[in-house]
Amino acid sequence: MSDRGVPVSCEYDHLPYVHEKFGGTGGDDPPEQVPPKATKPKRPYAELRAASAFSFLDGASLPEDLVYTAAEQDVPAMALIDRNGVYGAPRFYGAAKKTGVKALVGSELTMEGGGRISVLVGNRTGYKNLCKLITAGALDRPKGEPRYTWELVEEYAAGLHCLTRDDDATIDKIAGIFKGRTHVELQRHHVREEEHHNIRLVALARRMRLPLVATNGVRYARPSDKELHDVLTCIREGQHVDNAGRILGVNRERHIKSAAEMAALFPDLPEALDNAWELSQTLDFTLANLGYQFPDYPLPPGESPMSFLRKMTWNGATARFRPLTGRAQAQIEKELATIEKLDLAGYFLIVWDIVQFCNREKILVQGRGSAANSAVCYALGITAIDPVKMDLLFERFLS
Repeated sequence: MSDRGVPVSCEYDHLPYVHEKFGGTGGDDPPEQVPPKATKPKRPYAELRAASAFSFLDGASLPEDLVYTAAEQDVPAMALIDRNGVYGAPRFYGAAKKTGVKALVGSELTMEGGGRISVLVGNRTGYKNLCKLITAGALDRPKGEPRYTWELVEEYAAGLHCLTRDDDATIDKIAGIFKGRTHVELQRHHVREEEHHNIRLVALARRMRLPLVATNGVRYARPSDKELHDVLTCIREGQHVDNAGRILGVNRERHIKSAAEMAALFPDLPEALDNAWELSQTLDFTLANLGYQFPDYPLPPGESPMSFLRKMTWNGATARFRPLTGRAQAQIEKELATIEKLDLAGYFLIVWDIVQFCNREKILVQGRGSAANSAVCYALGITAIDPVKMDLLFERFLS
């Protein structure tokens, strides 16, 4: 038996980590184990799998607590991968802004027929696709029971990376969908069965030439949070804590660990730590990139948004301003210059397009409020009041 009460067999002897941690080939009286001294890793560690309390009854810590603990442990990047949603991402990102931690976005998806896959957002397109995927999986399903098909995953895979601990057939399917964006995930929590699985995963990753990444499968921020996680697990499974047995975690290892602690866990597979860090830097999306983006107006060939806006504005001005005085022309040109400087041409064109549609369909439409201060809006037919004649202030509109 090992010093942790886990039986060990000689099949592990080829893995340096297992030989060191579990006392060699196993025996009733293993030699005293000396913990390895933590050495400063060559690069930081990024935790790519953390579940928060938004993974209902599966995560025990609030998103903020995860971030603050990551900052304390000098973990500069962490991914929130909650179950079937991105509910905790705003709070996770809000806390990360205060600490300097890079807050990555992802989700663990429950597949139709069983099993789960985990995806990480690589860019804005990936975030858009993940939101569409989550919505599609919840459509026409009972509340709290979304399910995802492989067809759905493939449809919305662009911009997403996949972490997997699955078997040969499933990994082969995932690698076909997430080409060049599939990563084989390893976790070590001092559990014999888990290390059996790691041996298979390493061999599989080598054979398929897929990168290994190390995570700690975080379910709570600190070791002391394990008791709360146990209670939540019992609520989920309908068991009493005193009788829960094997449904509870065997130790307190699923907390946020520092780079040095993770390096001590993976001395034989340092590339798994390096790959986790490199992937965190490749993922080029946080909620900071989520600012509103207007749809692209469908432009005629050879036109830019600004050139087309100018053309439509001056075409409308001759009909709307009667007469089109020099003062009105100067005001229109001033506004167009400001719109170009602020890159708002697309906004004006889309509002103009909506107004045109309403007019064609005989739907009552009227620009209101300070939009009436704009000569461009008046020329485009968005508003009904001549702002030049009324001596209204355009700057109030654009504020």
